[in-house]
Amino acid sequence: MAESLADQLLAKLEKASFIDDEASISRDYEPWILEPLIPFQSVTILDGLGGSGKSWFAMDLCYSIGLGQSFLGIFPVKRQGPVMYFTAEEVPEMFIKRIDMLRKYYPANKNFIWTSLLHEEFDGVNPSLCVEYGRTIIPSPFYDALEKRISKVKPVLVVLDSLINFFELDENSSKEARRFMEFLRRLTRKHKTSFLLLHHQNKEGMRTQGDDVISFRGSGVFREQSRARIIYKNVNLGEGMYARKIILEKSNYFSKIKEMLPEDGLYLKFEGGVHVYDRNFAEYAKAKEEEKKTKGKNNKQGKSKKKQEAIEDDDIPF
Repeated sequence: MAESLADQLLAKLEKASFIDDEASISRDYEPWILEPLIPFQSVTILDGLGGSGKSWFAMDLCYSIGLGQSFLGIFPVKRQGPVMYFTAEEVPEMFIKRIDMLRKYYPANKNFIWTSLLHEEFDGVNPSLCVEYGRTIIPSPFYDALEKRISKVKPVLVVLDSLINFFELDENSSKEARRFMEFLRRLTRKHKTSFLLLHHQNKEGMRTQGDDVISFRGSGVFREQSRARIIYKNVNLGEGMYARKIILEKSNYFSKIKEMLPEDGLYLKFEGGVHVYDRNFAEYAKAKEEEKKTKGKNNKQGKSKKKQEAIEDDDIPF
């Protein structure tokens, strides 16, 4: 007699259930790839406005992971290994120029394996990782191909640049987002890998840029089911100067390094394709941004006051 689905699930429950500390599970598990930015066997979101430089930041940290070099001299690589980078936004001829710029600062990196889905080989190919089938959502042919590639390369990290290109369903649907994240977690468990999803911020965030922890575009499931979320900003300091800023908005694992990071974010220089942390520049950038925010707030209050005075003047009957 065939075993019922309930019996199969019962067997799994019994296999995965333990009593107190009797589990024969290794206590030497390292939870980080890049502490405290990229946890292992998890999904991380790199979130920011379109055109802010998220791809540069992702490539920069991927080179550090592949080479086993501390990122920015602050964040240690805990698991060195291959990184697979999939871009659906740059043709190969443009992406290789980014590589050339990185190579001015990094040595050769055989652990950085990149694929442009705008290569002629992918003409007519849909890179979405899940598709609708009747009333359900199933893994796509591209998902199956990706899994086989992951199985062969054995990367510690897979980068999808950007999320919207690999998720063609309704980004505001919690049900569909949940299935997508479930498919990614299936790969992280089975192949002991991780995902970094580059996510474009919403139009309101693009328009105002007023809040550092700007509202999340699409279903909150993407954020809730990710173990970490990094917010990346391009900060205009005025007079033609810019700084990059990262905020570790969410990180579910404990890290002493995380506890030492500034709550309002870490300010960085961006030079020739790589990011640099300089304490003096960071302090200057922070002061300039706070100055601009204060000035903007005062201007807004001044306009509001003038508007109110104009309304009161209109109320005068003569």
